[in-house]
Amino acid sequence: MDDQILDLGVIDAPRQFHQLGIFVLDGSGSMSSSGRNNISKADEVNIAVRDLLTRFKVSRIKKNFSFAVVNFDTSANLKTQVTEAEKIDDNDNYNPMVGHGNGTLVYKGLEIAKREAETFLQNAPPDGVPHSVIILVMTDGLCHKPTESIQFAENIKTGAFGGEITICTTYFSEVGKPNIDAKNFLTEMASDRIMGFKEVYDADTLRTFFEKSISAASGANID
Repeated sequence: MDDQILDLGVIDAPRQFHQLGIFVLDGSGSMSSSGRNNISKADEVNIAVRDLLTRFKVSRIKKNFSFAVVNFDTSANLKTQVTEAEKIDDNDNYNPMVGHGNGTLVYKGLEIAKREAETFLQNAPPDGVPHSVIILVMTDGLCHKPTESIQFAENIKTGAFGGEITICTTYFSEVGKPNIDAKNFLTEMASDRIMGFKEVYDADTLRTFFEKSISAASGANID
């Protein structure tokens, strides 16, 4: 009798680490302006986040990741509480302007991100797998209080859990209309001023930067 090969399909890898990705998304009024694909920047963000969450949700190594989403303008809210990747709702509405649309205060979003990051790390089992956090900040312009926001980011990076938290930043630009001040602000906020910052123009470039940043911080390729 010929040997039969049993197809087990894709086998999920067991948890080897646990990384929390916190999206801190700009929902200020300027996000209603059109991006490269003739839809609003806010809609581009919605597409990028949904696509990224789907990628992680079906990944073989999904057990290693959790996500949370924070939206902000001059205030901030926890849109999505910390949720394991395999349980995340990748069909939800992640348009950051829902309930927002005012000015831009990045530190308001960082306040919630810091709280969620520290709670996640504090609750990590001492004899469990390594835990870490990556905070992914996206805005399309200069913060109204850049000094306060940069200082708050610095407090996160140098705080008690600073060694376990990475901050990456991205500037959602418009082709031909760069804002040097906004780029410099976000570059200074990032943990790595070269690889931790990226200027993006649409959903695809935003999702790619988020995904590569998470991969680099975790040391794992998403498949």
